[in-house]
Amino acid sequence: MRKLTAIFALLCLLGAAAFFLLPQAGTAGRADSVRIVTDSTGREVTLPAHPQRVVILNASNIDLYVAAGGEADIVGKATSKALSPEVMKAVEKAEEVGIIHSPDVEKILSLEPDLVIGTNVPFHTNLADTLSQAGIPLYIQSLDSMEELTAALQFYGKLTGHAEKAQAAAVKMLADMDEVKQQGAGKTPPKSLIVFGSPDSFNMGTGKCFTGSLLNELGGGNIADKAEGEGGYLPISMEFVARENPEVIFIIMHGKTEDLETKMRQELASSEAWQNVKAVQQGKVYILPYDLFAVNPGIRAAEALRVLAADLYQ
Repeated sequence: MRKLTAIFALLCLLGAAAFFLLPQAGTAGRADSVRIVTDSTGREVTLPAHPQRVVILNASNIDLYVAAGGEADIVGKATSKALSPEVMKAVEKAEEVGIIHSPDVEKILSLEPDLVIGTNVPFHTNLADTLSQAGIPLYIQSLDSMEELTAALQFYGKLTGHAEKAQAAAVKMLADMDEVKQQGAGKTPPKSLIVFGSPDSFNMGTGKCFTGSLLNELGGGNIADKAEGEGGYLPISMEFVARENPEVIFIIMHGKTEDLETKMRQELASSEAWQNVKAVQQGKVYILPYDLFAVNPGIRAAEALRVLAADLYQ
């Protein structure tokens, strides 16, 4: 009961913060039709109080919008393999508008949306002027932490008119996460490394990326947080990795998973530097599920946390 009370108190604080970010528009006669909000880039955006035609440019925000009861209002969706079967079914009638890194502007405009939601990447933020000229608001929502994820879910509940449903989903998600975190209670987390693989390079994730924030929920131990540099992703230095000697390595693939996994495993097997790393020696190198880690898992955050906890503390 104490845990649920604490969770409810946290949600009330997040909800209050969202309320102050969402004052009603001051134009006479339009106070109930629009709201003025500040998005994750710091832009002030005027959008409908309850949008009816929504295009969403990334899987994570689709997931949260559906959880907040807005599936019937989604007319355009990102092309993505990261959506759960339930969410895919919920938005099956929405038209695809391209992958996260290449949204189809003409397709978006043809759907005549009254709101476009994206995440904080240049491929989305660069659409602001074009959409503005067409009279379409662009709202950017980052999802790099549980606080942002929970606040976004509650905000979408306001937009969809299903605030209670969104609140219930948030309470359940946080309660499920709290249950998973008990697996690491009182334990010292092993030193870990998150590797992000792309066709061009491999980087390591810090606590400023979502997977890194999940590791922090489980007690920390992420060696990348000791590295020099800013941001959620930093280039891998084998000198640094060898010095820190992680006991567990998590690998997330962006791109053709089979090719990248083969490339990474070949590098681990052939590199003397990698072979001296404790995680490699002990066979604790894990390829994380694409649908839970290649993008923010949205409402399935507890499921992603459960995967990390099992690998950390088994």
